[in-house]
Amino acid sequence: MPGYSFTEQLDIPLLLVILFFLFFLGLVYYLRGEDKREGYPLESDRPIGTAGRVQVVGFPPMPSPKVFKLMHGGETRAPRGEIPRELNAYSAYEFPGSPIMPAGDPLVDGIGPAAYALKSDTPDLTVDGSLKLTPMRNHPQYRLEETDTDPVGMMVISRDGLEVGRIVDVWINAHEYFPRYFEIEANVESGGRRILAPFAFGDMKPAEGIVRFASLTRPQFSRVPPLASPDQITMREEDRLNGYFAGGAFFGGSPLKDALS
Repeated sequence: MPGYSFTEQLDIPLLLVILFFLFFLGLVYYLRGEDKREGYPLESDRPIGTAGRVQVVGFPPMPSPKVFKLMHGGETRAPRGEIPRELNAYSAYEFPGSPIMPAGDPLVDGIGPAAYALKSDTPDLTVDGSLKLTPMRNHPQYRLEETDTDPVGMMVISRDGLEVGRIVDVWINAHEYFPRYFEIEANVESGGRRILAPFAFGDMKPAEGIVRFASLTRPQFSRVPPLASPDQITMREEDRLNGYFAGGAFFGGSPLKDALS
């Protein structure tokens, strides 16, 4: 039987194909590791003995932490290794992967559409370091378009048709120049404090002089998440505030939400 040398079966095109496949496999391995910097390890409902849940990482393993420098100072790491917040909820059915049901007020607890991410508890800034979201009272150089309706002074009406308070200011995106939030001076029945409401959830009726929010009842307005500062909103506060109103739009017509109200 004649013998053959290995190099007789290996030419440059075949070598390039082999190198390409090795490179491609290495690239897939690298990318699969990098995409586990967010959202991993996964949580499974499968129990380990009698305690806890299984943490699913899969292959390849979690990458080593990478440090990212932030534009306005400081740094963040990925994976962050944060401890997930406890949810006031329970499994709807007794099998792994079943949906969760709120055990209390889903808007306050951040369940379902009212869920929010634990973003950085610092305000969003523009390139020059100024506040991106800000009340117009702090920036007299800005004004609403004259052909549009000025909502300041309008009465705020809840989903159940009750008066909540009056609009006293408008918060704008000072970087892209559009309104983002109504600032409402709530009456005593609605908590007696100033709250923010997302502009997109309000239905302005200029002829009637009212802004109606179909997602929340008056008791729910009294539980709108407050701000730590009256003149700025952090990214975490903003996500929670929008989740609160979105959750009201989802749970608003359900018997569960009416009972919790």
